[in-house]
Amino acid sequence: MNRKPKRVMSDIGERQFLLEIANLVSNPVLGFNDDASAIQLSEDTILVINADMLVKQTDVLPGMTYNQIGRKAVTMSVSDIVAKGVNPLGCLASVAFPEDLEVESAKKIIEGIKDQCSEYNIQYLGGDLNEGIDIIVDAISFGTCSKESLIPRVGAEVGDILYTTGYFGLTSLGFQFLLGNINLNDELKHLALESVYNPKAKIQYLSLFQKIQVKICMDSSDGLFITLNDLSKLNGMGIEISKLPIHPNVSDYAKEWKQNPLELVFSGGEEFELVFAISPDKEHQLIKEAQKQNLELQRIGSFSDKFEGIKITDEEYRECEIPKGGYEHFSSFHS
Repeated sequence: MNRKPKRVMSDIGERQFLLEIANLVSNPVLGFNDDASAIQLSEDTILVINADMLVKQTDVLPGMTYNQIGRKAVTMSVSDIVAKGVNPLGCLASVAFPEDLEVESAKKIIEGIKDQCSEYNIQYLGGDLNEGIDIIVDAISFGTCSKESLIPRVGAEVGDILYTTGYFGLTSLGFQFLLGNINLNDELKHLALESVYNPKAKIQYLSLFQKIQVKICMDSSDGLFITLNDLSKLNGMGIEISKLPIHPNVSDYAKEWKQNPLELVFSGGEEFELVFAISPDKEHQLIKEAQKQNLELQRIGSFSDKFEGIKITDEEYRECEIPKGGYEHFSSFHS
């Protein structure tokens, strides 16, 4: 009798595993596998919560300081709250430290957590302390909002316009540089390393979202391709990219070294930019308000019912091959 071989997590990857446990998880307001979870506290008050775990072995790049580790853990969690249009109120962080970690190093991580919370103007409320074989920081952030102001992932319509809060590609170059694959000039090296060592949640855009009706939103921490692909599938439409949101320095690098610019833009991850959609009649108001608040926006495309998936119509990049990459735990590919 042949026994069916037991599956391990690397056989299926993070996303397939999430599908297999979907029926076990309750998230009645937002639905399963959103950026965050939400509970209706009263007729018009929603509690929004996110838990995000940083593990040194998989999430910390060479050269990152202990303070930056703490800061990044907070950003990972807060970014998902912001993507719901919610102003975070507080953050808890449970930590596990190896027994041989120097005390001052452990303190630096906690100081980083506190520093980033202070920068986001939210309360650091402590958490659990445990022992582990690796450094682990599990950050939980939360906030409240009205039912009308909560931004889902689902709800886009044909013709709705997609924007991002910034450019892409720097983290890809930062990862490649730190892994020893490429050389960068001083300016690009500084920009790339800053993007991976000191990522920031786009909390400053909440004031813009309170002025403009944003129909859907998602943070791009798993990579722009995964973000757009998820939004396309969830909303049952294709996404046309009419303007690639590539950082100008990354574009110059790709041309000089003959790299696929789409690979750099789509397969990075951990940019923590927000990808959101508005109806066309709100665009003038969005641009006017963003200029008033001195906030950067990149118009990247729109939703279409003419095709499925992602289609590049930007004349400069339409002949480039679209990669399928992004970040997925338990997968053999990590950008």
